[in-house]
Amino acid sequence: MRITTPFAPIEVGEADYFAFDFTPDVGAATIVSTSWNCALGPYETVIDPTPQSRVFSVSTQTAIQMRSPMDGSLQTRTGAFSVGLIGGMPVSAAGGNYILEATANLSDGRVLKLNSTVQCKLPGP
Repeated sequence: MRITTPFAPIEVGEADYFAFDFTPDVGAATIVSTSWNCALGPYETVIDPTPQSRVFSVSTQTAIQMRSPMDGSLQTRTGAFSVGLIGGMPVSAAGGNYILEATANLSDGRVLKLNSTVQCKLPGP
C-alpha cells in the first residue's frame, strides 16, 4: 500500500495498491463512491497509448494496513480512504511520470479530489 505524496515509483508490469487519505476533509460525512483517473504528465516524452487502463479497480476503505518504515510490521490506519489498484505500465513508459487523481463523492453532496504523481521505472536488480 502506497500512501505518500508523491508515491514511490512503480516498476514496469508491477501492480500495487495506492491510497489517498481524505480523512482531514471528510468530517462527519462518508465517502459514498470514488473514481480514479490516470494520465501521463503533460510534458512527458514517454509513450503509453492507454494510461487510463492502468487503473484496474477502485474502492473506498475506512481502514488500511501499511508497513511500518521502522520495523516492517503491519499497522492499521483508520479514516476515509480512496484506494486504487494501479499497474501494468508498459516498457515504453519507463522513466515517465503518471498523474493519479482520485475523486471522492461524499454523503453530504461534496465532491473532493486529490492527486499525486508516480514514476514508472524499469525493473531493478
